[in-house]
Amino acid sequence: MECIHRLPEDRERLDARLAARRRLFDRKTLEGVLDLFDDVEARGDAAVIDATRTFDGVALERLTVDEAYVSRCVADLSPSLREAVETAIRHVREVNLALLPESRELKIRPGTVVGERFGPLDAVGIWIPSRKGPLLSTAIMLVTAARVAGVGTVVVGMPPRPDGSADPATAAAAKLAGADRIVVGNGVAVIAAFACGTASIPETDGVFGPGPGGIGAAMFAAMMRGKRSAPGIGPSDSVVLADGTADPAAVARDLANEAEHGPDSSSVLVTTSAALAGRTAEELRRVIAEADEPRRGWLETVFGPGGRDAIVIASDLDEACAFINDYAPEHLMIVCEPETERRALGRIRHAGEMLLGANTPFSAANYGIGITAVLPTNGFARAWSGVTARDMMKASTVGRLDPGALRDIAPVIRAFARCEGLPAHEAAALVRLNRRAPRGIAAGSGPAGHGESSARHADDGPARTGGGTMPVREADAGRNAERDGHER
Repeated sequence: MECIHRLPEDRERLDARLAARRRLFDRKTLEGVLDLFDDVEARGDAAVIDATRTFDGVALERLTVDEAYVSRCVADLSPSLREAVETAIRHVREVNLALLPESRELKIRPGTVVGERFGPLDAVGIWIPSRKGPLLSTAIMLVTAARVAGVGTVVVGMPPRPDGSADPATAAAAKLAGADRIVVGNGVAVIAAFACGTASIPETDGVFGPGPGGIGAAMFAAMMRGKRSAPGIGPSDSVVLADGTADPAAVARDLANEAEHGPDSSSVLVTTSAALAGRTAEELRRVIAEADEPRRGWLETVFGPGGRDAIVIASDLDEACAFINDYAPEHLMIVCEPETERRALGRIRHAGEMLLGANTPFSAANYGIGITAVLPTNGFARAWSGVTARDMMKASTVGRLDPGALRDIAPVIRAFARCEGLPAHEAAALVRLNRRAPRGIAAGSGPAGHGESSARHADDGPARTGGGTMPVREADAGRNAERDGHER
């Protein structure tokens, strides 16, 4: 297990080892995905069934999972698993509700109200992979988030088992979380159906879910068709930042935690302690030897000569944090003394999640805390965030002016309209200021100068919210000051 690297001297070798992680999919993959999208758009269900036969080796008679089957899946959950599922749903709901964006309006300047109105997407398609095993937790996180957002229709897709059925545990979890419909089929084809609509699979406004390169390319293709999505959720990757106080046995198991998702996973320890690095490497050998197949083989690949793991010994905390920012992990765990943790948090900017302290393992975030584990991978955390209820909503910006506020910005409107050669823009303001439609706009014409209208407006009272559905508040005390002798 030759995975220990020292910075800065081993940086070039380390970068070469981790380079493959940077690319989620290539041009050839995307082109194939786009062709399949075109086929699904043209042939509907038949294209999804054909793709499932070709790429998954399963001959489907139908795409929609029978409701009676789903009900049996729920009934067949063991009491302990049923309790765990319901607890996870409750925790995910609590977190998403706490972090939900709120519609609001505020008086930003006298006579000027601005804000945002948030509302849910009408329908969302959720893809849950289950080839390597059931992913109940992912179904719970995404379906519950959609329900908290207020999405009207939630459709869950997953690959079929060899007999054409849906994975029972994943189907049960999706149903308990609030899925309206469950479908099976090839992943790219089902995502294409979410984007285009077929007889069995409704078109949705958003498409979400993790998966390898082809699924990532499909999410990107859905975005090209105007759908809300998060395309950078691929093979799992993680970083543990630990100092000499960390338990090497726990750190080794945290590294295996994410690596056991598959041979394309990436797990990295970053530390300033050579002693911790060595002891963790020893523990990892023990963890791999004790693992069952197929996960032992996956761990051997990840931590082997051609894998995507590393134990990185940095010269100091600054160098460690710089490496982490460049890596931009999906999952980051910080297991350090409090002062070191505080300094690290001030330096690390790019991570899908940050788990703090020795008692917050990756598995707790994956299953129990309630925060999302559907996070950007492959370095996408430099620009993207994890999927929550916020992603299944959209915002409309709000603006309202009273007559005086429009008059105040009229010179700005005039200047920009004339510079950009858009006279109707100026006219739209002018007709309101003069209360009559202009016959034409001559060069140099425009609204009366500041304060030159036929009559200054009287006190207009508090800004209105268009129905009073949202509160109006002052941006700050200074913005409620008197203007031109008129207090608003």
